[in-house]
Amino acid sequence: MSHEPLRMTFIQPGLRSRIDLFFAEKGQGFNAASYVRPRLDSILRLEAMSDAELAAFGLTRDGILPFVFEDCFAETKHRDRPANA
Repeated sequence: MSHEPLRMTFIQPGLRSRIDLFFAEKGQGFNAASYVRPRLDSILRLEAMSDAELAAFGLTRDGILPFVFEDCFAETKHRDRPANA
């Protein structure tokens, strides 16, 4: 029987609070950990960038979480599309 190696990732307390707040604002009824775990590498990679590097991608630090989870919540989908489209 093979086992996947244990991989631990530590999240900075400020980032953990921002992730928790992002999901708290979305409401209850789902397990945020199941959303965060598969996208944590993307979050950490973007968080490690400088503000100038993020700006080159068209992002701000506050825009990281909505960007990473844009396909998960209706209000973050198709930001550039008019409301009646």
